[in-house]
Amino acid sequence: MLWEAQHRGLLAAGDLTAGDLIALVSTPVGSAEYWGERILQRALLTRACDVATWIATYAEDPANTTHQLITGSRRALADLTALRTRWQRSTAPTPPTTPRTPRGPAVSRAGPPPRTTTARALR
Repeated sequence: MLWEAQHRGLLAAGDLTAGDLIALVSTPVGSAEYWGERILQRALLTRACDVATWIATYAEDPANTTHQLITGSRRALADLTALRTRWQRSTAPTPPTTPRTPRGPAVSRAGPPPRTTTARALR
């Protein structure tokens, strides 16, 4: 939530002092999971609207070539994809942990394989 607030410029404006920020974060106002999901949902919807506007602006500009439209649209969608990935990671249930099986000794893979016979034994 703090990252999203910083990203939106809420903390850079100087409206909140350090004490206000600590009080805001430490005061329980509901479930942290609920508010975290709501903030990410709002960020995703806002970013999707911004991306749609950006792509429409590219498409309406007659000076843009097809290549410029495709490149600009892909860049805009990449930013949306990053936010969507954060959404999916935060809302996905945690996978159950499986016990690890013990492994054998580590095998070195660097360099040539070790020789089992000497050069003298081959003569």
